[in-house]
Amino acid sequence: MTKYPPGKRKATKIPISSRSNAKENPSSLLLRILLKGSPYYVSGSLIAEKLNMSRVGVWARIAKLRKAGLTIEASQNRGYRLAAEPDIFNQHLMEAWLHEIKIKCKIFVLENVDSTNSEAERHLTDQEKAPFAVISNEQYSGRGRLGRIWYSPKSGNINLTIAFRPKIRLIKLKTFTLWQGITIVEFLRKMTGNNSISIKWPNDIVLNGKKIAGMLTEASIDSEHVRSMVSGIGINVNSTTTKFPKSITKLSTSLNEITGNTFRIHELTAEIIKCIILSYKECIKGISNETLFERWKTVDALYGKKINIKTGKDKLSGQAVGIDENGAIKVKSKNGKITHVNSGELSVEKW
Repeated sequence: MTKYPPGKRKATKIPISSRSNAKENPSSLLLRILLKGSPYYVSGSLIAEKLNMSRVGVWARIAKLRKAGLTIEASQNRGYRLAAEPDIFNQHLMEAWLHEIKIKCKIFVLENVDSTNSEAERHLTDQEKAPFAVISNEQYSGRGRLGRIWYSPKSGNINLTIAFRPKIRLIKLKTFTLWQGITIVEFLRKMTGNNSISIKWPNDIVLNGKKIAGMLTEASIDSEHVRSMVSGIGINVNSTTTKFPKSITKLSTSLNEITGNTFRIHELTAEIIKCIILSYKECIKGISNETLFERWKTVDALYGKKINIKTGKDKLSGQAVGIDENGAIKVKSKNGKITHVNSGELSVEKW
């Protein structure tokens, strides 16, 4: 359970807009009103007016939200306030937070799933309009890069995929995963105050060699055009990594362990969705190589380090010296030759 700011002892007087979308779920609108009024209480009569229902109807809907795990306090003559949220995702609270940060994106919230990427692909096959997001409290076959499994313990972490239908040439999205990573790392640095959070090429977000998050972008390509694309990310947020499987305990960390703070996963997930969607739009619009190189260098966990890359039966050793315009990592050998590597299993000799 993660708390919201302590409540003020008076009802809010700030203006709260009426329903902007006729299809908006009343529970999502109710929570949006409480978020807008936070940390003040919002009167039951104002909520009833905005939801176009009786105060008894408001009370019944709040009771249902409480049953779902949300802590909504009530105070006589002042009204209601959202006091705390669970570490389990709630569809209506996610919708409220997305509206709060002005991001339009349909979401599917699941209790568990094989993989959010796989679920997003199934929705794409069913002709779901993109972009949309799939969020799950738990994955039992979470996919990582190179066929690895992404460990996804239940509750407190982010398992998220956003699906797109670009219908554009592949070249426009060749550096999308890297650009998305840059945007997310910059956000996480600002949120945590830790500027050492960085990216281990191509898709791991790390701190001091320990993984915080992993990204996996998969696309359906037809004649050099991207028909559809799913961008998945798993982030260790409020988890205790000492409870992870022994094989990854020493290799992992979480935002909670980094900062000592517990995070509101709904707000954090909404911000990550915003980062990914904005990154996608920027890639479509076009990013100059100069901008990419400049921003990448500030978050590059490998620059100047000695690395090994395995590609099939081949192995390359050398010093990491950044990326090229296609997103490949540049490896400088002892003889000064620079090799550009697009994919492979990478290890660092010493962090």
